Amino acid sequence: MQFTHFRKLSIILVIALLVIPAARAGAVTLTAGEKAPGFCLKDVDGNQVTLEQFLGKTVVIAFWSTWCSRCEEELTFLKETLGERTDVAVLLVNQDSERKVSLDRVRAIRQKLGIRFPILLDEGLSLWEVYGVNALPTSVVIGKDGALKLIEPNFYWGSPENLLAAIGQS
Repeated sequence: MQFTHFRKLSIILVIALLVIPAARAGAVTLTAGEKAPGFCLKDVDGNQVTLEQFLGKTVVIAFWSTWCSRCEEELTFLKETLGERTDVAVLLVNQDSERKVSLDRVRAIRQKLGIRFPILLDEGLSLWEVYGVNALPTSVVIGKDGALKLIEPNFYWGSPENLLAAIGQS
């Protein structure tokens, strides 16, 4: 009898362990039209950066990592198309801080690509979790009204057009 009771408890525990992470992941997935969650992160130079600092501007958040070649493609695209715009703020959220990659490596990529956008460090990946990021790179466009316009994982052939269209409609 005890073996059967133990077996039932084991099955319940296994099911709970499978369901809880799935429910949590579903709870953090955001969609266009929702208000963008705020945040406060340090950049690679030690400055505090908040989403609220950019109220009234369209904000592009690019989640990236130094080991991701497609991320470099997106960062280059963002620099070339948005680097001179004053109505759009581009924030680069780096994942390497979780893996304890040297900040010198992050700064070296910034210098190599000639990027002037703030590079934010998301230690613990809390912002990644809130925004439901599960692929690299992932781009997020937030309109001037604070609503999400686009969340696009990866950087593929249509991504530049999708990003520009979302920025244009904000």
